[in-house]
Amino acid sequence: MLAMASTKREAGRHAPRTGPRVRRGTASALLLDAAQELFAERGPFATTTRQIADRAEVSEDLIFRYFGSKNALLQEAVVRPIVELLQSVTPRWEAAQGTWADNDHERFVNFVGQLFDLVYENRTVAMTMMQVLISGPAGIDDLAVRELAGQMYEPLAPMFADYLGRNGFRDNDPAILLRLIMILIGTSAAFLPGAYPDGVAVPDRDRIVDELATFIHYGLRRPG
Repeated sequence: MLAMASTKREAGRHAPRTGPRVRRGTASALLLDAAQELFAERGPFATTTRQIADRAEVSEDLIFRYFGSKNALLQEAVVRPIVELLQSVTPRWEAAQGTWADNDHERFVNFVGQLFDLVYENRTVAMTMMQVLISGPAGIDDLAVRELAGQMYEPLAPMFADYLGRNGFRDNDPAILLRLIMILIGTSAAFLPGAYPDGVAVPDRDRIVDELATFIHYGLRRPG
């Protein structure tokens, strides 16, 4: 009997593990993907770390091992990717300047189009980012997250201020103008398709971008 019990213990010790197994080095990526999905579906404040771990099919402890906290995971899954995406706009804008050297409207259409596409193609993180911005300090009590969110506009600020000055637009407060423009473009990309009832054709991307560019362009002109 003792021999049989010992054999069973040995068999149990070497029995194959059941349930999902995560390949080494992939848990953090799975958690980032799951966090992006759930933050967009339920909001960053209603989502729990347990729900994120369950969606990723990993242990909840791994969230704290890799990221330290839910706020830090929010920072890496949502805020940092948006900042990095915006940083990618500047070199593309600069590269396109010679293409429409004599057509200021087309240059601005290009700029608006890049921001529109960036938000539209990354709606999952963009929608969550909007909730972070709406909540302000009352919603996010993590200083690092708020500071990084505040940097969202910084990658485009020098380019935008230079553009205003070179073209004779209102440039007394580029910071607020840039924020208003980015919020307008971002909300249009995220919400405009849903603003049309069923059966009514939504304007295509080029029409929306051209209307936005014209609207903003006239708004930047000096009075008189």
